[in-house]
Amino acid sequence: MSETVLTAPEVITIAEELAEIGRLVDDDDVTATLTRYVTRAVTLLPGCDRAAITVTTADGAAEVVATAGRPLPDLPVPVPDPVGEALTYREPRRLDDTAADDRWPAYADHLRRHGFGSCLTLPLPGKESAAAFSVLSAEPGRFGQDSHDLALLFTLHAGVAFDNHTIYQDNLRLLGHVQTALRTRTVIGQAQGLLMRHRNQTADEALAALKRMSQQANIKLRDVAATLVAAHHAGRLAEALREF
Repeated sequence: MSETVLTAPEVITIAEELAEIGRLVDDDDVTATLTRYVTRAVTLLPGCDRAAITVTTADGAAEVVATAGRPLPDLPVPVPDPVGEALTYREPRRLDDTAADDRWPAYADHLRRHGFGSCLTLPLPGKESAAAFSVLSAEPGRFGQDSHDLALLFTLHAGVAFDNHTIYQDNLRLLGHVQTALRTRTVIGQAQGLLMRHRNQTADEALAALKRMSQQANIKLRDVAATLVAAHHAGRLAEALREF
């Protein structure tokens, strides 16, 4: 099967469109972002009848997070396939003819039974997570060098979007941890101040007293401090201290 070769201006136009997709989506909507990429792949990549992005989950399973084009049912049980290898080894995998390739027989047979003759899987670049971009065609031998290069263009843009999203989510989690730590330090400082004033203790003595309360009651230090601060606002600090 001969490839449809795109001209340089056509490739530039596609690259500009992919860059625009990355600018238009929200940082916290990775599924919508990746779905836009696979949808445009089916439209713009010659011979592409289906496109998908698959990621490795926290438990090591492969999960398809975005698809477009002709449907492909899941296999009832996992089998060796080029997508899994691309995720594991972070290397491209190409299946030129589902009727002739014997490297992944069960997977190739599955593709052929659902009308696909060839597929190409490329790992998404990025340091944060393992992900792969797959394109499938009804025709054998559809993804030669020119198609490979164009698919790589989609992969690069999708990889940047996916990596940025992962970094964004990690930063949100880190910010949450920092905010929690700051709130904890603030409430412990308030409780220290209450003990310093109520018991005429130094800062070190007040902190040591809070730690003893925490250990004796088997309650986290920040929870002891929050209880004392709340009791103070309710006018029952002395009672709370006696309970501890």
